[in-house]
Amino acid sequence: MSLTMMALRIAAVEALKVGGTLVGSNVLDSQISAIDQTVDGALKTDQQRPFIAVYTDNSKAEDLGDIGLRANGRVELTFNCGVSLTMGQLNKNTGVTEVIEGLPSTDAQFEAILDVVGCQICRVLTDAANPWAQVFGNLCMLVSKSQVRSSSAAENVRLACGQIKLTVDAYADPRLGQVFAEGSHWPSFLALMEQHDVKQLGLFQLMLGQPDAAEYPDFEALTGMTSRDAASLKLYSFGGVPAESRIEDPSSEVDRS
Repeated sequence: MSLTMMALRIAAVEALKVGGTLVGSNVLDSQISAIDQTVDGALKTDQQRPFIAVYTDNSKAEDLGDIGLRANGRVELTFNCGVSLTMGQLNKNTGVTEVIEGLPSTDAQFEAILDVVGCQICRVLTDAANPWAQVFGNLCMLVSKSQVRSSSAAENVRLACGQIKLTVDAYADPRLGQVFAEGSHWPSFLALMEQHDVKQLGLFQLMLGQPDAAEYPDFEALTGMTSRDAASLKLYSFGGVPAESRIEDPSSEVDRS
């Protein structure tokens, strides 16, 4: 529930789409029904082919003094992968039902697919040649990784699922009107969204706002403190001095008369 968390999720989804995993372009952003539970606790999916679904789950930020409520702190990113018997297609040349071309729909192959996709997720997100992966890496620092697996055979429909959970230290959300350095991750992210026609581009443009002309932003906006606290600490915003203003070096004159 923040700009950075949404950007992390979008960057991960787009990186995986172009990264060449076994699931191809079937990478989903926060689609809850991709893996769901029935009333009796069994797993089900609405997908017709192997998939990766990406979610940003929990986050916790502490020691907010320097950044205030813009902080994101430690964030959990979840990558759910799934493959089921119903995703199989008959290969007319071999007469074998395959879940992915060349891979028959067997339990052993389901496990192999999950293992390979898990490996591919980690490779794609650290690929120096993938611009989306580079944006992802510039929005956070990796902390830990965990993996779990589950399966179900409800109503004789076999479904195998794997989950990778990445814990990251996500950087704080930018303030409204923040000025970004050329080539930094937020301008790069917006440019990629425009290039690939990502539908959330307008939301990010709205929430980032127009670059602020003031060289010194309000301390209240940066830290979340009240104006009273800022005044008590004698922190002043210099009246919003324009960025193009030049402050001359001090000089002195001696009256010798």
